[in-house]
Amino acid sequence: MKVSVFIVTLKARKEEKYNPLLEEVFRQIQMFRPQPKMIKERIESLIEREYLKRDENDRSRYIYLP
Repeated sequence: MKVSVFIVTLKARKEEKYNPLLEEVFRQIQMFRPQPKMIKERIESLIEREYLKRDENDRSRYIYLP
């Protein structure tokens, strides 16, 4: 799964909760249905590489880091 789907979505929205983010990723990549585990792994990778961070007050919200 391409990481760019997450980046493009969060760059446009600036922040998003997990479920709406998941829905948008699925909408954008309709031909490829990743398992939720794969999505979580990609999100963790983006956090480690400092593209995203978790909201300190709401751990289910992700924030794009420009």
